Amino acid sequence: MKPATRVNTFLKRRWTRAVLAGLAVAGMATGPASAQVEEPGTRGFSVDFSHCTEFVGVGPVDFARASSLVQPVFTTLPVGSSAAIVVRATSCGSAQVNGGVSVRTIISQIGVEIVSPDGTGDINNYTLIYVTDNAQLALAFRLAGLPAIFDPALTYEFTYDSTGKSGELYVEGEGEGLPGYFLTGTETDPSGGGSDFKANWWYQGFAGVIKQASDFPSIAFGPANVSLHTSRESVLGKLISGNTDADFHFLPVRGMYPAAHMDVTIGP
Repeated sequence: MKPATRVNTFLKRRWTRAVLAGLAVAGMATGPASAQVEEPGTRGFSVDFSHCTEFVGVGPVDFARASSLVQPVFTTLPVGSSAAIVVRATSCGSAQVNGGVSVRTIISQIGVEIVSPDGTGDINNYTLIYVTDNAQLALAFRLAGLPAIFDPALTYEFTYDSTGKSGELYVEGEGEGLPGYFLTGTETDPSGGGSDFKANWWYQGFAGVIKQASDFPSIAFGPANVSLHTSRESVLGKLISGNTDADFHFLPVRGMYPAAHMDVTIGP
């Protein structure tokens, strides 16, 4: 790493900590009614999203290696002799935490598909990585017990080609304790209408089991051909066995949804 890069990374981390600390102090100073985030270990929180696009890629990874990263309270879902990595990135024109201020938001999350702990959801995933450029959302998750990463420079770009229907996706994220990774490839807008889809992401935090239950009342999917890149020495790199994972043949899609609602709850 070049000296200038090390300095920029250090300053970015210092600034990120300052933003989250400032939000936490502001919440304590103004009280629960205006803080928009409840105290840790209480009732969780909710988020409303609107005007969103996303990439989702699901593909095979080594079962033993994936299972070693999943907390014991959850069960890795076998897909043949493999496990399934789930890679998602979404960009929304608006996200409101507990009905608060609307903020343009990017989220990147990576996990391993698991057996549904409560029998709900069309897909259930264990959370390995959660990164967002929405400081309020990152703080809400941290207070709930999920080590979400606030990356103010998190990038999600989709550039249409001359057809106006297909284009190139580029996503890049990093954070304190998280080596950088990026997604790149091509996607095509959905050609059909949307349908309802329910996705759950799970993690065991200090206050109990955290469930992110997201309902997409009308989400439509188009095809995608996207690859994931990271350091082969990182936890993510070891999971995908190298620098690059281009095998998402279980489910490679570009999603478009006008609205979604997420309830984050904390249970035993």
